[in-house]
Parts: sequence; structure tokens; C-alpha cells
Amino acid sequence: MGGEPIVLILSTDESVKPETIIERIRKLPNSEDQIKLSKDPPECIGYAYQIHTKYYDTKVILYAHGSVELTTVPNAILKRTEGILIYFNAKDRSFLERLPVYSTFVQQKEIEFGILLCSTLQDSNTDGITYSEAKSQCTVLDVIELEPNAEDADEEVAGVGEATGVDELIQAMHNYIWSNVNIHRGNRNTATTDDESPPPLSPNPVDDVIPPITEEEERIIEAELNGFERLLTEVMNFQPNTSSWTRNERLMYAEELAEMFDNLVEEDDTIGHT
Repeated sequence: MGGEPIVLILSTDESVKPETIIERIRKLPNSEDQIKLSKDPPECIGYAYQIHTKYYDTKVILYAHGSVELTTVPNAILKRTEGILIYFNAKDRSFLERLPVYSTFVQQKEIEFGILLCSTLQDSNTDGITYSEAKSQCTVLDVIELEPNAEDADEEVAGVGEATGVDELIQAMHNYIWSNVNIHRGNRNTATTDDESPPPLSPNPVDDVIPPITEEEERIIEAELNGFERLLTEVMNFQPNTSSWTRNERLMYAEELAEMFDNLVEEDDTIGHT
């Protein structure tokens, strides 16, 4: 695809510009870390967003599209698009009519990271759009409230300790496996930071000779690789497999996958120190 992955951001609410969503995600003014995405007019400006977790580092480009029409997105942008964020006004029920178009776009472009954003969902369809309505109209996109009401936020924190609002969106972006991730190697507790250099080799080359792998160690390594492959398959299929689930069911399953990953890494650390 060439270049960092792009997250396409648009807003169907005239009172909320895509650029404001980018500022809330990056927690930086949009005057910083701008990237020119197109040499030809019209000029397309993206905003670099660094993602750092204990498992990987990567950079994605957030691109604010100034129209609700996806047909006007430049082809150069579409070729690199791996994610899409669509902001809507939950009090405007006419947005439901647009959802099939967005759903078709996401499926045709094979975009796996897609989220509908709003300030606060409504409890009743007489007041606006509810969570169940949004999900039933568009199963390929998740839904996140950037400003959930106080009761919902308290329930989340008291229940499973999950992030809410903008932090939930940021967490989702950190949990997704982008195409250009740089996986951390070695013990995550003792891994060197970006400012540190790896330890020098021993002055005596004999000390650096790695002993041959025994049959038992080879069997363990093979089992670990199979475990990682199975887990990676589960992660890559997370979006299509859970598209019809409720939000709580998806959160519980995501926690199970995270726990499986931690267990595999801990086993690897233990074996590496035996």
C-alpha cells in the first residue's frame, strides 16, 4: 500500500468538525505533526498519530475528510485507508438512512477498523438513535459515545474498569493490529527503550555462542508458535466474528484474548530464563 495506514475521519454533524475529533484523539493542536498526503490539488493534509503499547509501536495518519460523501475521497487516500471514524448526531434519526451506504463502503474496501462516534446515544428511539438501532443498521461498525452520561461512565468504571469516551476510542485504536506494527521483542519488563542501546556483545566471542536447541526445547517452541498462530487468527477475525454481538460481549471476549496473549508472553519469559 505504501506509507503509513490512514484513518479516514468524517462528520455528518455540521456542528462537529473532523479536525476537532483528531485533536481529541492526539491531544495535540492540529498545527503540530502535519503530513502532506497529496502533491496534486486539492491539498490533503494528514496528522501523524503515534501508537505505543507494551506489545508494539506504530504510526497512523488521521485524515479529516471535509465531506460526508465518500465518493469524494481521493483515490490516493483510499489506497492507504485501514480505518474509518464517522461522527453523527444521535438526535438526528435521518442519519440511519446513511448507514447502509457507509456499511457497503466499509465492506467493499475491506476496512476492518470502523467506528461510529457520537456525543451520547439516546435511551429511546423517540428521542433519537439508540445503540441497538445503530448496530442493527450497520453491523460492520462499532459504536462509541465520546461523552457518555455520568451513570453509564460510572457503571463501566465500577464494573470492568474499561475506558469510556475518548479514552475508549484511543484504547480501540491501540488494540487494533495495524499493517505496519513493529512488535516488541524480548522480555517486556526488561526491554530497552527507544533512548537505550542494546547491551554490547561479550569481549570473548566464546561467551556469545548459543548452545544447540534440545528436542524438548524445540517441542516447546513449536507449541508456543502454534499458540501464537491460533491467537493471531482469533484477533484478525475479531471484527467479523463479533459484529452481531453486544458491546459487553465484545469487551469480555477482547479481555479473554488479552489474557491469552499475556499468558503466552509470560510462558515465553519463563522459558527464556530457565
